[in-house]
Amino acid sequence: MDLETMSLEDLKKYVKKLQHENEVLKDEVKAVEKSLFLPQTLAKLNYKVVLRREDIVKNELYSRIDEKRGSLFEIKNQIKKYAPILGLDPDSIRIIATEAIQNIIEHGFGNYAEVELEIDNTVHNPYFKMSFKHQMPPGQKYTLSQIEENAQKGDITSPNFDFENPRGRGEFLMKELSDERQIINGVDVDERGNKMHYFKRILINYKDPKGARVETSFDEIREELDRLDGEEVVCYFHLDHKMNKLNTITIITNKNRDLSVRNLMEEKGFNLAHKDTYSRTSFLSFIPTREFTENEINEIFGQVKKVVSAEVHHKFN
Repeated sequence: MDLETMSLEDLKKYVKKLQHENEVLKDEVKAVEKSLFLPQTLAKLNYKVVLRREDIVKNELYSRIDEKRGSLFEIKNQIKKYAPILGLDPDSIRIIATEAIQNIIEHGFGNYAEVELEIDNTVHNPYFKMSFKHQMPPGQKYTLSQIEENAQKGDITSPNFDFENPRGRGEFLMKELSDERQIINGVDVDERGNKMHYFKRILINYKDPKGARVETSFDEIREELDRLDGEEVVCYFHLDHKMNKLNTITIITNKNRDLSVRNLMEEKGFNLAHKDTYSRTSFLSFIPTREFTENEINEIFGQVKKVVSAEVHHKFN
C-alpha cells in the first residue's frame, strides 16, 4: 500500500485499522493479567524448557542478534506473563528470570540447561517458583555462601561492592527480588549411564512475602538416592535458608548411623524436628538453637562425615 497516493479518507481508515490491530495485540499480550477468572480458577501450572546451552553460547550469547528472535526471549516472556496470576510484579519476575537464565547459560557447563516454572495456587500462601539447572564439572559445586559473597559485590551499600567489576550484579538482583532462594548440588545420570554433577538454583516468590513458606520437598533427593549403587554409603546435607537465615539442616544417611548422627547434632546445638525413612536411608531434619557461622557448620559436617565413614571402614575392612 502506497501511503503517498492515498486519500485523506483512506488514510483515516488505515490508521483506524492499525489502532484496532494494536488494541487486539495488547489484549492478547495482557490476557492473563487482565483476566478476571484465571487468578481464582488456576490451581497449578508447570512450564519446563530444556535448552541446548552450548548452541546458545556459540550462536547467540556474544553475537549481536535481534533479542526477539533469540532462544530466550519467549521463555522470559512466558514467565513474565504468568506473574500477575498471583499479583506479582511481572517486570520484577522477568528481571529475576533474565538474570538466572543468563547465569546458567554463560557460567554453566555441559550442553544442556533447564528452566522450570511452577505456580501453586492451592496452598495457604500461593507461590511462584522458578528453577534453573545446569551441569557442573566433576567434583565442583556452587554453594549458598559463594552466592552470598558474589551478591555483596553487586550491593552498593556493602563494603565488598566492586566498582570495577560488574560480576555479582545479577546475584544481588536475584537476592533482592526473590522472597526465598534454595541451592541444590546433586547427581544425575546421562543417556549413556554416566553420573554427572549438577547445580540447581530455585527462586521463590510468594503472594504474601511475610506469610507461610513452602516446606522443602525431598522428592528430588529420593530420586538421586535411587540412582546410587547398593553398596554406596549415603551422607547428604541439605541446608534450607529462609529470610537469609539458616532454617533447617537435613542430613540423610544410612539407617544404622542415624542415632550417632542425631546424638552428634544435638550435642552441637541442634534439635531434631523431623525424621523420615526411605529405602535404606534416614532423613533427619534439625533446627538450630542459635546462630552458626559458616566455619562452625563446615566443622560439624566434617564430624558427621567421620561418623558415617565408620560404616565404610566396617564394611570394607
